[in-house]
Amino acid sequence: MLRRIESRRYLTYAEARKILEDRIAESGGALNPTQDRTWQYLKLFGTTDPAAAREAVDSLVKEGLDEYLAVQLVNMCPNEDGYINAILSSKEGLEIKEELLAKVKETLSKVCTQSPSK
Repeated sequence: MLRRIESRRYLTYAEARKILEDRIAESGGALNPTQDRTWQYLKLFGTTDPAAAREAVDSLVKEGLDEYLAVQLVNMCPNEDGYINAILSSKEGLEIKEELLAKVKETLSKVCTQSPSK
């Protein structure tokens, strides 16, 4: 089956899991070795709800983070200020204020404790 790329964006593990889950259903469960390893990884680490994960990314982008950094935060789900600060400090030129740390922690607390809805 040929697929056409219509847009590009960063995906959270939960979103990637949902896409792969749909493709597995389409193909009748036939996976090549790379897809199987990816599926095993995403089942383990992509356990949040995909819609909630995207909502969290969008919320973090509205706070001034770029999409890549927002996706990494949602994927890692750090719950301590030190870890959040370490991840945020990887972005050169980003001014890290207490308000930003609080907003990131609040946003992550909503998504990182959820299980996927079926």
